[in-house]
Amino acid sequence: MARGLLVRGESGGIRLKVATLGSGSRGNSVYVECGDTRFLVDAGFSGSQIARRLELLNVEPESIEAVVVTHEHRDHTAGIGVAARRWGWPLYLTRATEQACAPLLRGSEEIRHYEGEQPFQLGSVQIRPSSTCHDAADPVAVVILDPATGLKVGVATDLGRATTPVRNALAGCHFLVLESNHDEIMLRESGYPWSVKQRIGGTSGHLSNRLAADLAEDLLHPALGGFLLAHLSDECNEPRAAMDMANRRLRRKGYRGVVDVAAQDTPSRLYDVAALSDTARNGGPQLQLFG
Repeated sequence: MARGLLVRGESGGIRLKVATLGSGSRGNSVYVECGDTRFLVDAGFSGSQIARRLELLNVEPESIEAVVVTHEHRDHTAGIGVAARRWGWPLYLTRATEQACAPLLRGSEEIRHYEGEQPFQLGSVQIRPSSTCHDAADPVAVVILDPATGLKVGVATDLGRATTPVRNALAGCHFLVLESNHDEIMLRESGYPWSVKQRIGGTSGHLSNRLAADLAEDLLHPALGGFLLAHLSDECNEPRAAMDMANRRLRRKGYRGVVDVAAQDTPSRLYDVAALSDTARNGGPQLQLFG
């Protein structure tokens, strides 16, 4: 993509957009639009909630082409079965994840299998899954590539730890939905049983604000336009704590892009990835969203 160019689709609209429908321990879903291709990464809300949240983004459920499922935990899959049956959305998931999601499925859903580390096509975009360390059957992070522009969006919300393969997969992304689950002190002082604290803070659990900031700093490059910090714990984190940690680390490296926090109960803004990337690279006034 040429420096300063804002890439648009054939209809004249912004080419690549991303938003969370909501993110946290009570549900997670990411909306992605690229040209005429619209899909979700995970669907951890009821069918009615999915419809309501899409409506807030001015998106009709009937326009969604598919759901890419990252792993079987209910905060990522609660609505996959009902949505697939109600709107005919195909479900992209690994065989192990399908098996783990059996209680949610009735056999009438359209299932399309993918393998970890094997890219696949979804409409006009390429999906690149990468296996993660998380206590699930076959969890993945995903990178969405628009071949027409070279723009990449990464979604990594249940990491445990950021392995070298995951870091390599997320490298070069122009926008990242990145887990910043807990504040380490708040987790340690929480009322959770010790076993739960170990699970959350362990290498198969969730990234702390500190580890998320470490990863964000490692992934910096001049055209990275935005971080949307996601999957914050209600009990062991605060939006300001997550944002302050990330901003402190990123700004000292000269980062000029967006750092936002995804809310649990409402959709995020609809982010224009090309404009954010251009702004970060060119240093002009921040244009944070489209729509």
